[in-house]
Amino acid sequence: MKGYLFGLGAMLVGAGLMFVLMYEEVSAGSKPEPFVCTEHGAGMYAVRHCETKTLDCAVTGEGISCEEKESGIF
Repeated sequence: MKGYLFGLGAMLVGAGLMFVLMYEEVSAGSKPEPFVCTEHGAGMYAVRHCETKTLDCAVTGEGISCEEKESGIF
């Protein structure tokens, strides 16, 4: 019985954490955010810096690299 209650409590804690962490995620009905880009450098070494409200990206000839911006929750 003790193990059953412990497992039930762990599931409730996990569900609560999922709710808190996913609270501000994108909903299916929302429109995508537009990217705003600026270009730095010249010639072969040009780098574009693109960002949205939640992403910060660098685009080069080698590929793209993105990081999620700090959300300010914690």
